[in-house]
Parts: sequence; C-alpha cells; structure tokens
Amino acid sequence: MFALVSFLALFSASVSAMPALSVRQNGASCTGLADGSTDSPAYNFTLAAYNTTLSNTNSTGAPLVLGWGPAGTSPAASEWAISTYAAWHSNEWPYFTLSNGALFPIPGPDENGLGAYDFTVASGAEVAFYVTEHESDPEPALIYCASADADSEYAKLAVNNDADSLSLCQATTAAWPNTVLVYEANSNNTNYDYSTCYPVQVNIVPYEA
Repeated sequence: MFALVSFLALFSASVSAMPALSVRQNGASCTGLADGSTDSPAYNFTLAAYNTTLSNTNSTGAPLVLGWGPAGTSPAASEWAISTYAAWHSNEWPYFTLSNGALFPIPGPDENGLGAYDFTVASGAEVAFYVTEHESDPEPALIYCASADADSEYAKLAVNNDADSLSLCQATTAAWPNTVLVYEANSNNTNYDYSTCYPVQVNIVPYEA
C-alpha cells in the first residue's frame, strides 16, 4: 500500500469558462501528448469512461465519481478510487479540477472540511486519492494531463503521460460491489478482478453546476 504523502491544498476557485485548451503543452505531465494538451484546463469538469471495445449508450461515456477504495495504511486517511456512478450509486465529490498536473476531486456539502489528494499511480494500480481533513502546504503528484483529442469534443484524462492505458475493473477488496478505474491493469493486482477489466478512455466533460 502506498505511503501517505504530503497533502495538497484544494484548488478552490470555481471557473465557469467553457473548455479552451492551451495552444501548447504545460509541464512534465503532458510530455509526449498532442499539441493543445494542458495540465491546467481553465474549467471545472466531471469524468466519464468511454468503452473503446464495445458500444456506448452515449457519446460521453459512463459517469465516474469518487468511491471507497482499498484499505489504506494511515489512520488519518482513507483511500478512495475513481469509480463508476452505476456501481457506487452516489456522488459526494461532484466535480474535479486539474492544476499544474495535480487532480483535485472537489467535495460536496456532505464532505465539507475534507480534502482528496492524489498520489503516484503505479502500473496495475487503481486511480485513487487519500481523503482526510483539509490540509495545506502541498507536495502534489503532478501526473495528470488533459490530453487534446482532435477526433473528440472532449479532452482525455492522461495518467503518467498516457491516455490509452486505463481500464474499468470490478473491485475485490471491499464488502460492497464497485467498479474502479485502473492504470495498466494486470493480473498481479489483487484489488480487482483482472478478468472483468475492459479498456476505456476517460473524457473530461465541462461541469455545469
């Protein structure tokens, strides 16, 4: 299990502008991605998983939210993973922001006073966050990018400079059903059932409150 990292301050400014990706890449988290990719899109957004091998019910994809993940090692924080709304059935963190490569789930009223903080995502791991009391003095894991896609109206979420190695998999570590987002899914990870995994691209969908 990952060691607890220093926590990020929430990027609290609410930006209402529609998506206008930068004309150039920003920061190391966008290295190697298409021109127009950015590590700091100027809008709040939700995430949606678009199945790349089977038909989808719409052009956006299945809504993704923050749900409970595998057990953490710190008594001060719990680990939450990006999950499908269809499996988790609630959305306590209604939208995300991306600032300088750090991804921030923003808490809703029921999570007031809490913060969700990203950390390094290794190959085979769930895309997850530590949830704890709101902290400051951050040292973020700057690993996310809004990857430009000329063939889509939406940018794609990239992890570790890669927007093409994400999957949805059925989690195995909790007492309740959940379907979680995984980076470079493989059969060696026991937190999910590898046989259930299927590849997705994660659309970055502008949030409208």
